[in-house]
Amino acid sequence: MTRETTQQPVAKISHTPEEAAAATGRSRSRIFKAIKNGELVARKDGKATLLEDAELRRWISSLPVIAREPMAA
Repeated sequence: MTRETTQQPVAKISHTPEEAAAATGRSRSRIFKAIKNGELVARKDGKATLLEDAELRRWISSLPVIAREPMAA
């Protein structure tokens, strides 16, 4: 009797700048600009630049909110 194991997808905890651009809908150059300006904190592992998932979410949440019209009652 064999037991089947179902592997759950592993959630990514870090992204390359290219993956971060795809995940956020921003361009690769915008990601690097945000790193350079200190808006985004990146980490280095050898030559690889990595951005933590939580940091990307924090950055997106820190962007200005567009004011919406009040809903009619």
